[in-house]
Amino acid sequence: MINLVDNLIVQEKLGRIRRKGIDPAHFRHGLTDIGRYMAYEFANTLSYEKTRVQTPLGVAEAPRITDEITIISVLRASLPFSYGIMKVFPEAQHGIIGAWREDKSPFKVHIDYFKIPEVHGKIVIIADPMLATGNTMEQILERLKSFPIKRLVIFNIISAKAGLERIKRFDIEVYTCSIEEELDNSGYIVPGLGDAGDLAFGKPSKTINLK
Repeated sequence: MINLVDNLIVQEKLGRIRRKGIDPAHFRHGLTDIGRYMAYEFANTLSYEKTRVQTPLGVAEAPRITDEITIISVLRASLPFSYGIMKVFPEAQHGIIGAWREDKSPFKVHIDYFKIPEVHGKIVIIADPMLATGNTMEQILERLKSFPIKRLVIFNIISAKAGLERIKRFDIEVYTCSIEEELDNSGYIVPGLGDAGDLAFGKPSKTINLK
């Protein structure tokens, strides 16, 4: 199931982070803001129970969310994005998946780090700003499909139709702010916004010498 988050504020913020030449600080801030707004949208689908709270002047009814949530960040661009989601769900647990995609077709994916907490019976949100070829997400979903997860949800800011098509065989929900038609020869979404990881944190060095 695909859910398009087309709230006017979200779309305005998306337009801001798309702008060529945006600096890393403003880009990260935009990812965080959009993550927070998407989480508010998603929160309307959660299970809750009615409770009663004592106010200074009486008793009032109030909802209490009963779902347990785990947020998984796909390194590295998703860190500020996940931070925005966790502002809405501060009690959520947090997992990390380190994955990278080769630059040339067929864009082979390597998962170097996979650490997630216990997810039995929980809602799992995978946060990754861009869903382009779908190769990375497909590999992640393959690893998670045997876990006893209550709901498996993907948060993307921009999704390519090709990526959505690639992962449609999984039992998932996708929340995205834009669905776009084209991928270029390097596997980037067009018009998209470029490489979210590089925009957020700078281009990785190719000359690091680990000693």
